[in-house]
Amino acid sequence: MSSPRHSPGLRLPAQVLLLAAVVAIDLSLVRVLWDVGSMAIWWSSVGVSMGLLARSRLRDWLWLVPAVALSGVPVALGSDLTLAESLPPASLHAVEASAGALIITLAGRRLAVLDSLVSLARLTVAAFVVGLLAGGVETLVRPDFVAGPGFALQMFVEHANAAMLLGAVVLTADRLVLKDPARPVTESRVWLGLLQASALVAATWWVFVGDAAAPLDFLPVALLVTGALVAGFPVVVAQLAAFAVVVTYATSQEMGPLAATSGEVLDTDAQGLVTMAYLLSATVVALPLAAAISSRRELMTSLVVDEERFRRSFSAAPVGMLLLTEEPGGALLVTDANDEALQVLRLTFPEVCSRRLDDLLDLHDAGQALHRLRHDSDASWQGGASVVEHPEVRLRTALARIDEGSGQWAAHLIDVSQEHAARRRLEEAHKLNDATLDTTACVILVCDGDGRVVRINAATEDITGFGEHDLIGRLLWDTTLSALSRSETEAMFLWPNRDGQPMVREASATTAAGDHLRLVWSYNVVRDDHGFPAYAVLTGIDVTAERSSTGMMAHLMQASIATALIGVDTTGLVTVFNTGASQMLGYETSEMLGRPFVTLLDPEQLADRTGATGEHDGWVSLIGSIGDREESRTRDWTWRTKRGTELIVSMSLSMTDDGVTERVGFLVVGRDVTEQRHGQEALVSALEKERTALERLRALDNAKDEFVSTVSHELRTPVTSILGYAEMLTDGSVVDALPEQVNMLGSIQRNGERLVAICNDLLLLSGFESHGQITQRDTIDLRGTLAVAEDSLRGQLADRELLVTFEPGEQPCTVLGDRGQLDRVVVNLVSNAVKFTPDGGSVFVDISQDGPYAVVTVRDTGIGIPADDVEAVFQRFYRTERAQTLAIPGTGLGLPIVASIVDAHDGRIELESEVGAGTVFRVWLPRAETPAPPRSQAPREPASTIPERRAEEDRASSGPRHADRTTGTEARSGV
Repeated sequence: MSSPRHSPGLRLPAQVLLLAAVVAIDLSLVRVLWDVGSMAIWWSSVGVSMGLLARSRLRDWLWLVPAVALSGVPVALGSDLTLAESLPPASLHAVEASAGALIITLAGRRLAVLDSLVSLARLTVAAFVVGLLAGGVETLVRPDFVAGPGFALQMFVEHANAAMLLGAVVLTADRLVLKDPARPVTESRVWLGLLQASALVAATWWVFVGDAAAPLDFLPVALLVTGALVAGFPVVVAQLAAFAVVVTYATSQEMGPLAATSGEVLDTDAQGLVTMAYLLSATVVALPLAAAISSRRELMTSLVVDEERFRRSFSAAPVGMLLLTEEPGGALLVTDANDEALQVLRLTFPEVCSRRLDDLLDLHDAGQALHRLRHDSDASWQGGASVVEHPEVRLRTALARIDEGSGQWAAHLIDVSQEHAARRRLEEAHKLNDATLDTTACVILVCDGDGRVVRINAATEDITGFGEHDLIGRLLWDTTLSALSRSETEAMFLWPNRDGQPMVREASATTAAGDHLRLVWSYNVVRDDHGFPAYAVLTGIDVTAERSSTGMMAHLMQASIATALIGVDTTGLVTVFNTGASQMLGYETSEMLGRPFVTLLDPEQLADRTGATGEHDGWVSLIGSIGDREESRTRDWTWRTKRGTELIVSMSLSMTDDGVTERVGFLVVGRDVTEQRHGQEALVSALEKERTALERLRALDNAKDEFVSTVSHELRTPVTSILGYAEMLTDGSVVDALPEQVNMLGSIQRNGERLVAICNDLLLLSGFESHGQITQRDTIDLRGTLAVAEDSLRGQLADRELLVTFEPGEQPCTVLGDRGQLDRVVVNLVSNAVKFTPDGGSVFVDISQDGPYAVVTVRDTGIGIPADDVEAVFQRFYRTERAQTLAIPGTGLGLPIVASIVDAHDGRIELESEVGAGTVFRVWLPRAETPAPPRSQAPREPASTIPERRAEEDRASSGPRHADRTTGTEARSGV
């Protein structure tokens, strides 16, 4: 049958109408029960209820089943029945109808449609189940209503007949008013239908109302079946329903063959049972036959229609089609070709028809495929081919079997001769697109209509770290790029932007490394040839840095900072006024926006500095101070607050531009320096006083140094004379000294020499402080200084038990400097080590090289220097408390002299010491570029001659009686 297999379901008006029919049938049943005394001869509403549920969606059952169960309420209101009498049967009918509807709809999996023998069989089973429930359940539940032993059978027949017939009426009611395209209404069909209906009406009237001579109650049933041949299955159902109404009414009026048997009138219950059984039999006989006849007729009609459609589609097909027949040898012979195929092949119909396919077409690499097709009816082949007569014609060919039994094949031919040129153009376009995508420095994603990413550009991986293997095939909203959500993607394809302009949004994204980006997305759809959205292209520009700068600027403008930031347009009006400016001047931002900036300045100061007389002229003069620079120099200006107080503000004015126009405005940066300037004035006054005091102290210090130098120089001359006379008295040059006088003269000589050494040290330090640099620089091998120190300390070591080791090294170690001063450095350091090292200890002296420096190291195991005194030992006259406690002689000038000499030679001195463990001095001096002569050639005097030479020098400088001492003597006399 031609009705659809999936009905959309009844709408609410139809459902309400059928519920009303249920109530009407129940009311008529009650009326028959009152008039006749039995309801066996009338219809139950269970068939309508079952059809209602079967034609409704399963969710509608939630209210339809209770509505059927409550149909007893209007029945009770419309009759003399009470609710207790009307609700139980209505509820049982709801149960029966639900059971039958579940069978018809396959437990609610589909809506019921009576359109085949299978669906008719389900209806029959449902009617049987409804009859069983009525005959069994109602008998058990309502024993007081049972009229006799045949009541169960009577209920079975009545409810089964009602379910079968009325259910069929409900299931086919809509097909009575809808046109069947498979069975168009023709004039002949109209006349045949009228003839069949007239015959049915006449036969029914003659059998059940008139006086038929013989029992001809089978005649209407036969006429009902013939209705399927003329009008179709739904008409048979409608005629059967009308026939049932007439039979029921006639029998209730004791007319017709069912009201009496063998001339005897049956009682009401027997009449009802016989009538329902008769109608049930007529329904069971008529409906299957009518359904079978109708199905066969519709099948034949469908075959004819399909054949006509095939021929029409074959002839009008937009692609070339060939019909082929398989010959016994396996060759395919062309039997028909449509016009498009002839045009594609560039041949006429006689040139194509009855030719073998392989003679007509050169099928490329199709041998194995055709062999497989001959043994597999479900297989098909697609590939390229060319026409034998026209090799330049290229075809896309599809070959498949139509019917295995008849050996029919079909071939589809598509001319693709121009496809190569189009493909080349497409490939060039793709290359251009690839180049464009890969050279675009932004994120580009292409997604299909499902929202899956199908393509990305190279910059996407550079910016986000996600490559093709991370994104291709993934849903757009499942990525961390946050381009679009699922709903936004669906909306983009459902309601795309028709004006072609890209849509723009900004969102946050997360890279593969977990970093956060801010991307501005613009997206648009690409439409196919029909104008439907096919792809979407999303372009994301990384604005992370810009947004960070913008956010920082916004935060800067709102932050409570002490700096005033004021934006001014080219006309001099305030456009930006930050929180710092508000706090500084007391104005709210809204008060200053649009106000001339120069109103904040002291007008008298502005006029004095610019010569302007008005606000506009003053502003022009201010921006003129920028000149060709981008920013004016910072200058103090007097600003006036909202309260009228004046502030000293350090102000700079800079020009701002957007890279396109020359200038868009100006930025004023001001910092309140009122307290700072007042503090500076106080500081300047204090510094001036301090400078005066410092000059006085420097004059006193210079006077002190001059005094020390003068005193030292003046003391050295008489002391030298005293030493000379003491020596003359000692050696007997004048008179022989008495024995008791020799010791006194020796004491005079020793203390005199010590005093001369102190004067020499003071004069040497004074010279370094005055000049600070050496005047003579020679290339000196430092190994010679160790020899001088060794010779100078022999007298000091004569009565000591110390292990003193000198390690000069094998290679020359040359520096540029004053030989005598460098000798003094080594002698002073070694003399100190000897003085402060108790007997039994050791002193080690060596010369080494460290890169561009020569290093003199003096290491001892002496008493050590406390950490608090390390920095002070290089000060003049400083002696440690431990040295004073142990009564170790010294003046505190040796180490200051060493530090001064080393500093004058551009070197440095390092000191490491631990109390009780010893001290290490290291002197670093820059090495000379020109090496000194080898050690064997270095000038060195014998140790025994050095004191004699120095004594001679002393005597020469002091006159005829040796009035002075040499530097070597000073080194030995104490540090």
